Amino acid sequence: MEEKQYLLDEVRREKLIYQFLSDEWRADVDIARASIEKFGVTLAFAPLWMKSDRELALLAVKADGRAIEFVNPALVKTDLEMCILALQKDSDVIELLDPALRMEEEVLLALLQSSWGYRPFKKYVPDALLRKKDFMMRAVAINGRLLGYAPSRIYMDPEVACIAARNCGRFAFKYLDECVEIPEVMREFELLQEACEAKMDEYILEQDPKKKDKLYYEVIRFESDLGIRSFRSDKVAYSEKEEVPEKEPKGIRFFLMGDEDSMTKSAGPDGVDPMRVDAIFHSENTSYGGFSYALSQRLKENLHLNATLVSLPLIDRKSSVSIRKQASEIMSGILETCRQNDWHRIRLTNFTYLKSCQFETFWGIALTIQEQADNHALTIYMDIDPDYVKSKNGDQLDFLIGPK
Repeated sequence: MEEKQYLLDEVRREKLIYQFLSDEWRADVDIARASIEKFGVTLAFAPLWMKSDRELALLAVKADGRAIEFVNPALVKTDLEMCILALQKDSDVIELLDPALRMEEEVLLALLQSSWGYRPFKKYVPDALLRKKDFMMRAVAINGRLLGYAPSRIYMDPEVACIAARNCGRFAFKYLDECVEIPEVMREFELLQEACEAKMDEYILEQDPKKKDKLYYEVIRFESDLGIRSFRSDKVAYSEKEEVPEKEPKGIRFFLMGDEDSMTKSAGPDGVDPMRVDAIFHSENTSYGGFSYALSQRLKENLHLNATLVSLPLIDRKSSVSIRKQASEIMSGILETCRQNDWHRIRLTNFTYLKSCQFETFWGIALTIQEQADNHALTIYMDIDPDYVKSKNGDQLDFLIGPK
């Protein structure tokens, strides 16, 4: 009994333990369940009869969607619930399913709802379903951008078009100008605009700096998610009208700056930096870092005359450490440097290193900022084009744009 309890603890602790147990112990239901419930994919090393056991199979895919690869194929083919559960955990599971299952409505909708499921959905959805109104109503309620993949009789249907408008606003009609003439769609846009202006009213009236920052991001989300912009909002982080506070408010404010804003400002005739930036952080002087260093030098000469230049390590795509973790660690270093030097306004130049790494990089940045926001009074400007980020990661822009 003591040996079994020891093995139960061990198979829960380490994924590799179960596969190296004797046949007798791997066939023990309690031992197998303990490992499968924790890691899922260890079902691969279970006896054949366990791979046909629905209870154990469900435990496996709940832990890791990829475990469906090791479930008896006959069971998978008849169990939509299991397929959907696996897709909810990992969109790549679609590649492991039988071709007939990939065409099932519920499976495709589960794929669309999963993280990163939008692109494989477009690959596998059959044209027959795109012509089906009931299916498209459900699909555009999950992602309104799919409206354009339907035939005109579907995307011109007011009921379908309005659902898409509520989901992602004007972005649902990127190549469908004729839909904008549908009266019901125009009314949806009016309601979204009213909601945006109401949120802008809250922002203007709010006195608490921290709540005001949160409301600011809620306002700009209307533009990033729905293509709806307040008539009174400023898109850019810095403008001639911006009033730099004498004392930075508590928390961390985070802005993206496109080229038209990041390089066009200059110090006034009195030699004063209107943005009052304390430091410019740039990547190490290699590869893309060389450009980052040159950009920071130019910024210092033209605008941030009294700023300190600080070198940062590059993000290494070939490292065994994830890009997200590298970005998070670098961001933690930046915040600690700011705390030590009592810096409250900084700029980051080409922090993302390669644009193909951008989403993971921003994810790491956002996690660190969210964790440490209460410990700082800091404004961060990042020289990266918000329109490019939007085009590459539009569905996730809420997270990329900065802390909530």
